[in-house]
Amino acid sequence: MFQMVLALLLFCKASAIPYPDIDASLDELVVYYTSFSFTTKEVLGFLLNIHHIMLSERSFYRIKKRLRLQKRGVESAIADIVTKILQLRNAGYTNIGYRSLWNVLRCLGVRASQHTVRLVLKAIDGDGVLMRQRHRLTRRRYTSNGPSFCIHVDGYDKLKPFGISVHGGIDGFSRKILWLKATSSNKNPRIVAGHFLEYLKTSKRVPRVVRMDAGTENVIVERIQIALRSFHTDSMAGHRSVSIGRSTANQKIEMLWSFLMRNFTTFWRNLFKDMVDEGILNNADPVHLECIRFCFLPLIQRHLDMFLQSWNSHRIRSQRNVECPHGIPDVMYYQPFIYDKYDCSYELPCDIVVLDYLTDIYTDAVLPRGTKEEFRQLINTLTFLDIEEFDVIETPTQAKELFNLLSGVVSQHLLNR
Repeated sequence: MFQMVLALLLFCKASAIPYPDIDASLDELVVYYTSFSFTTKEVLGFLLNIHHIMLSERSFYRIKKRLRLQKRGVESAIADIVTKILQLRNAGYTNIGYRSLWNVLRCLGVRASQHTVRLVLKAIDGDGVLMRQRHRLTRRRYTSNGPSFCIHVDGYDKLKPFGISVHGGIDGFSRKILWLKATSSNKNPRIVAGHFLEYLKTSKRVPRVVRMDAGTENVIVERIQIALRSFHTDSMAGHRSVSIGRSTANQKIEMLWSFLMRNFTTFWRNLFKDMVDEGILNNADPVHLECIRFCFLPLIQRHLDMFLQSWNSHRIRSQRNVECPHGIPDVMYYQPFIYDKYDCSYELPCDIVVLDYLTDIYTDAVLPRGTKEEFRQLINTLTFLDIEEFDVIETPTQAKELFNLLSGVVSQHLLNR
């Protein structure tokens, strides 16, 4: 098995000298293996382990001398070296250093020293050489013609172990947060569709493209976007108005999640983990998760609203990527002409009444405090208070005290049943 894998790896290397046949002669084997940067012992190991040929170092040197494979300092013509390097760069070898390029040339049968390859590469791609010396990564540039050219939607699961899920949408050009909602689930397609339809009602426009992952939670959003864009005649109308890819490649909203982690999530995760460590919270108990949502969800949503407002009004600093303008997200979103851009959204092909109709059919109402009707009835039975009669929670400490009270009352009631 090892021999087959090794032979396959050697075969996959783009060598100008083909991999020897089963009945290849010893001379052909020596020519093939010396075309790589193997040491003498390594070549002798290949001959022994793969081809079952035992050869001494002295015999190996003698064969190399007879085949004229031992000449050092002999290089191919400089024109051939330059031509082959240019061909390799056109084929995709644009981000490798001179050592790797030198090894590829050896595999292709081009004789050249590392010094020659380094000089040629520096003359051809001086900027690339400088970037590699500085260990700078060349990133793909994100391009956008203006607001609503592409909006990015995704779910955020860092608080999901504690019963709270977050879903958000962001504009790719301005980086304006379009919505940021904390609910009981971001995997329910009817809840996710509700966020999207609420955004459409507020903006009264349809984005050019919606970028999402392939999860089932986005199925209804995908169909609504395609249906609304099927009336337009641009190149991205209909099915092309939805871009589906890996969640980790949804770069704009992943960038937002990284900021949310530092400015929001870390505090709440630590608070809930401390409650688990103190024995107050059992996040494997569905009743405790209902209590968490009942007590903490309104406060968490207010914190998210505050983060959204702060983010949309902060000034994004200048970046090296000239394709992404810098400024205040709200300004870039509502005044794109300042940046020589334009609003890329389209008019709704229907009245708001139609969106209300879609909301009634394809979405679920957001649960008050994120809790189920049965749990709210239980709270009403035990406390004689409706959900609207509970005091507004202002601080995490108050929410924690309410959680202790409710979880204790509910647990005692369930034990006495």
